[in-house]
Amino acid sequence: MSMSKIVFKGGTIIDKSGERQADVLIGDDGKIAEISEGLSAEKTINIEGQIISSGLVDLNAHLSEPGDEEAETIETATRSAVKGGYTAVIAMPNTLIPNDTAETVRSLITLKESSLCHVEIAGAITTGNQGEEMAPIAEMASLGVRHFSEYISIEKNDPTIRRAMEYSRMLGVTLHFGLSGGALSENGQMNEGAISSQLGLKGIPKENEEITVFRLCKLAEITGARVHLQQLSNTKSVEIVNKAQSEGVKVTCEVSPHHFALDETLIQSFEGRYKVFPPLLTQNDVILMQRSIKERRIDAIATGHRAHENYLKELPFQQCPFGTIGFETALAAAITYLDISLSEILNLLSWRPAEIAGLGNSHGGELVPGRPGNLIVFDPSSTWIAKGSEMASKCSSSAFEGLEMKGLVSHTLVNGEVVVIGGELQK
Repeated sequence: MSMSKIVFKGGTIIDKSGERQADVLIGDDGKIAEISEGLSAEKTINIEGQIISSGLVDLNAHLSEPGDEEAETIETATRSAVKGGYTAVIAMPNTLIPNDTAETVRSLITLKESSLCHVEIAGAITTGNQGEEMAPIAEMASLGVRHFSEYISIEKNDPTIRRAMEYSRMLGVTLHFGLSGGALSENGQMNEGAISSQLGLKGIPKENEEITVFRLCKLAEITGARVHLQQLSNTKSVEIVNKAQSEGVKVTCEVSPHHFALDETLIQSFEGRYKVFPPLLTQNDVILMQRSIKERRIDAIATGHRAHENYLKELPFQQCPFGTIGFETALAAAITYLDISLSEILNLLSWRPAEIAGLGNSHGGELVPGRPGNLIVFDPSSTWIAKGSEMASKCSSSAFEGLEMKGLVSHTLVNGEVVVIGGELQK
């Protein structure tokens, strides 16, 4: 039986082993069949001048289902994800109906059958994501859940979190922590500083993040737990993580594109699309974050994709919710705003996140025969204007709205199936 299904010709392969010119042949089994020059197949796609690599992996995605299907569903979120080049995402559990029981996990396993890419389910660390009573982590882990998440503030219950960390170490699972504001940030709308004072908006002190990161790193050190910290916006927080890593603590961290590309001056427009959490910081903070990424102090770039019903993001700034969609702008933001190589960008968006997610056998890594065909093809020099209304998410509120971006995804393959061709969804 012929294994020759489709060949991508003329592209440049970038993977962990380096950069090379070769054709990539995908077999009928959805796996890479051969990598060489002069290959042929039933179907040929010319990708001359473009990059082919392993698909992107998002460690921090909010898919809204179950509970808030008016804002987003697993299907619509993953349609947006594959358009952005993602072949795997971790779905956070802080949905309106929290993923905090084995029953909810079973429901999500069924719901994710509608997804266009791999969805890794994360469970809640505490019941109802309230930070008080530990959720039945072992029961959820028995169903294949390998990641658990909690939004934590500086007042959260340390004994509960420590107990969860000890438990996670025994189960061999990873705990992900997002950073919420806490009492010091109650009703806060943006970064605390001169601009928040000028605009009359209650500020959120960025020191909250540093304090919480320090506590979590200490608890990880004490317990030996594997911990991942989400959406760091402050380079002082990154320094705390780096120090813990140098001391052998099993902690990793991510940053989101809007935190290395955009700054708080945009909020002077009072546009809800710039209301994100953690909030946008100063221009100097953005420069420092870009430098931290260039110095390889960050483990991963994650979108923090969070959709809301469009009318909610159009409310007055103080009333609209935090969050921005991010799947379709992440790669372009990295290419546009970071002074690093494409290999380093792919490491942050694909290879390292795949390792942290425990998906290294099927996502990220080298392009070699026998590997699943989870791939991305993109043109790093193609320019385009970000328009939320043209994105596949149900929500059109993008923090990058109207900005010229460089780097455009043309094809995405999930298990060998080409779900995006020429930038267009095939489903």
